[in-house]
Amino acid sequence: MSERVKFPRDAVAVWRGKDFRLISCGGVGRVRDFLVALHPGGPAPEGLVYDEELEGYGTPIDISDLDAWYRPRWTFTWRGKEFYALSRRGDMVEGVLYGQDPWAAANGVDVIERGVAQGAFPLSEVEDLHETREDLLANWKARQKRERDKAELERGQGQ
Repeated sequence: MSERVKFPRDAVAVWRGKDFRLISCGGVGRVRDFLVALHPGGPAPEGLVYDEELEGYGTPIDISDLDAWYRPRWTFTWRGKEFYALSRRGDMVEGVLYGQDPWAAANGVDVIERGVAQGAFPLSEVEDLHETREDLLANWKARQKRERDKAELERGQGQ
């Protein structure tokens, strides 16, 4: 039997051309960000330090220094409905469909809980299997800009 390969779903932080995971820790006003290996046993970033709150080793990073930061999402279409891809084994792809219980049941897809259906589908019946990436870095930069603009506006009104 072929090996099951999961489609990645965890956010990826790219720094100096290499992929890592970003972890934030600390309290309000003291949040610090660290890069750690993307996968257990994977390559670690340079400049590792031990941090008590992190309870492990990581590389302190300013998010603005990242090359990219994104969350991957794999999807495919089966019988006209978009599924989120979970894994692939040989010529089968496993996926989940949300909010389509009657359609899923009528098409032989297991409804595992209300609003969630899951199944395995032959690749020959699957269309448009592809990855999209949510740009977390662009979202972060936009949020930072909104906060700066708001602070400038408040300073201007206080004069």
